[in-house]
Amino acid sequence: MERFGEIGQALATVDTVTTNLKSGTFTVTQDNVLAAAKIIQTQADTLRDQLRDAQKELRIQPPGTDDVSTRIAPAWNDILLDKPDSYANRIQQYIDGLGNLARQCAASAKTYGYTDEQVAAAFGGQIA
Repeated sequence: MERFGEIGQALATVDTVTTNLKSGTFTVTQDNVLAAAKIIQTQADTLRDQLRDAQKELRIQPPGTDDVSTRIAPAWNDILLDKPDSYANRIQQYIDGLGNLARQCAASAKTYGYTDEQVAAAFGGQIA
């Protein structure tokens, strides 16, 4: 962690804070804001990749040409993928919320005095 300077220290702080975490929450502070943002963004990126991969396999093809098969498959696709309130779209909204939260943490880091370069470095050069 030493080679990452302040960002490495922030990551170490988050590791320390979350080691004994039982409630699923932690307080974001000046010392851990970049690490928190990176953790949140990493989770959003991981979920986005998993959703993209799952969507390929979730689309249901009618198992037959009968009336029930040709009607039920599109209904399942609507629930799983196509309608605005589908599972896939609700998961995407959650992912978007995580991305927004990561950007808010990055903006907070700047108000704490972190430079644009430090913020960019914490995100591997970019914030999605």
